[in-house]
Amino acid sequence: MLARVAAAARVRPPERTGALLSATLVLSVGKGAFLATVMVYLLQIVGLTPLLATAGLTLWGAASAAVAVPTGLLVDRGRGRAVGSVAAVCAALLVPLSARVHTPWALLLVLCVAGGFDSAGNVVRRAMLAGAGGDSVKALAWARTVTNIGFALGALCSVRLLASRSPSAYETAYLLIGGGYLVMAACFATTSLGAGRRGSPSVRAPGVVGARSLRTGGALAAATGILTVHTTLLSTVLPLWVTRHASVPVSVLGWLVMLNSLIAVGGQLAVSRRAATREGALRCFRNSAVWTAGCCLLLGLVRFAPTGWQVVLLVAATIALTGGELLEAAGEWGLSAVLAAADEHGFYQSACVLGETTQGAAGPLLVAGLVTAAPVAGWIVLVAVLGAGRYIAGFTTPPPHKAIAIDS
Repeated sequence: MLARVAAAARVRPPERTGALLSATLVLSVGKGAFLATVMVYLLQIVGLTPLLATAGLTLWGAASAAVAVPTGLLVDRGRGRAVGSVAAVCAALLVPLSARVHTPWALLLVLCVAGGFDSAGNVVRRAMLAGAGGDSVKALAWARTVTNIGFALGALCSVRLLASRSPSAYETAYLLIGGGYLVMAACFATTSLGAGRRGSPSVRAPGVVGARSLRTGGALAAATGILTVHTTLLSTVLPLWVTRHASVPVSVLGWLVMLNSLIAVGGQLAVSRRAATREGALRCFRNSAVWTAGCCLLLGLVRFAPTGWQVVLLVAATIALTGGELLEAAGEWGLSAVLAAADEHGFYQSACVLGETTQGAAGPLLVAGLVTAAPVAGWIVLVAVLGAGRYIAGFTTPPPHKAIAIDS
């Protein structure tokens, strides 16, 4: 046991990724605080209706999905550093502006455009890490780990902001969050990592995606959009289910989220080692559907159990959900890294971001509506959808003899 602890203490991120990972941590603290407070800000400070407030976050997600692939293609044309720097600077201006604009239509426009620039920077950052050389899966796993830590710290920092109910406090906080984007912009401008560098050896013109890449990238985006339903389950469905169909105290939610965070932060790097090869990454990606489906079935049983067993089922469901999260993330990074040629990291990372942001924009409404309208059949349908995602994931890696025929 002591040997394992000592070995874990010696784990280091891949060479030359330290600056980008540090900037990721700083930005994640700010984004964690922003995501934890923006809905309350829109409802309590601005005074938007729940429908308009939800529309603002939906527009953020829709813009994020819309810019993902175009940004990835620009990265593959050697323009990653410039695009990332401009996107981060624009986001640094727009996030603080959202705390000053209180006209509903103007505020929705600001959130929409800010979401697009935030997504563009995310694609560039991921592509730079994936194209850093060496163990790109490990680099992406480190990024996810520091992001989880940053989000947790940001959520803690948001407690006093939420309690203040002060417009000026939100203005100050969102100004500081904008500073995190400026740190990322400076990192993009000065980093030695080269995603999509000019002159990368390729049989295609830079930024032109081949038919095989379109097929595998499309399958990766579609499967990611389905298999990342674990984010919707944790953020939306679990609170809804506990408050409406369980007799346990609502405070249990805090412990469940903490359990998820502890397992995710502690296990992400270890699980990512299983995704270092194409076969291992695909296995992780597809097996994540099994774990997430197990979570769905356990949550479906909660409403039929006595209070004591409800706690057991909720804990087991959270563990299963986190297992699905870890496997999905590792498989997603592994596939996006091993499938990409030297000048395709932008495209494959943008495919992943497209799937994630589509789930983030549409998932809460669709999944929560499904299990609310049909508390029993809804979970069965969701398990079937996860099975479809597992099936689609298989198309990301065609059999070797087919891949040779396509490439020849």
